[in-house]
Amino acid sequence: MGKAVTQVREVADHLQTLAVQADMLSLKYESKSNRGLDLAWLLKKVKALSI
Repeated sequence: MGKAVTQVREVADHLQTLAVQADMLSLKYESKSNRGLDLAWLLKKVKALSI
């Protein structure tokens, strides 16, 4: 049971890291072309799913 809890915490930490990276990338691409805006939108959706 303890090992499962540890693994869940590790996954949660990884998802949090991915959410931060998605935020950074979305900010980077928001001010770029239409393609960048589309990517920023997609990254925000990924972040929303990871929370």
